[in-house]
Amino acid sequence: MATPVLEAKKLTAEDLYDVPRDGRKYELIEGELIVSPAGVKHEGIASRLVVRVGVYLMSNNLGEVYTSSIGFQLPSGDVVSPDVSFISAAKLPNGLEPEGFGQFAPDLAVEIISPSDSMTVVEDKVEIYLKNGTQLVWLINRKLRRATVYRADGTVSVIRAEGRLDGEAVLPGFTCALAEIL
Repeated sequence: MATPVLEAKKLTAEDLYDVPRDGRKYELIEGELIVSPAGVKHEGIASRLVVRVGVYLMSNNLGEVYTSSIGFQLPSGDVVSPDVSFISAAKLPNGLEPEGFGQFAPDLAVEIISPSDSMTVVEDKVEIYLKNGTQLVWLINRKLRRATVYRADGTVSVIRAEGRLDGEAVLPGFTCALAEIL
């Protein structure tokens, strides 16, 4: 008689509330817990970008910018925490920030590639963002000193260090020299 094989339990968004508070970033991708530790350089890039977007938003009341501590529970069930994200004011329920995970995709998601990141996982996350409603994804590769821009319409472009990130229709009028944040 064969012994039944037990299937590993797929985790849910609620399970993320019980992960250890150990300073690491946890995400839920296809029911699996993914740990994404970040170093000082990584966080420096994210911080410099958050400051620039935040200053822009002080004059352009379009929504809110967030760091990697935020969690978005996407329609697919995945829970992601971009390194930097922007949410338009129209997405915030009654104009208020929810207590728990955002039950929507960010309008802009920024992922900064770390040396420990698997490119397959990072590329899968870009696809997950776009399939769930994110309009613009900036994938910043500090080692190659460039950013790859993914758009909801399927177009992709590469910005070199001497170029500028552009908020396009998501953050109209926002630009940032890539070299200033790398």
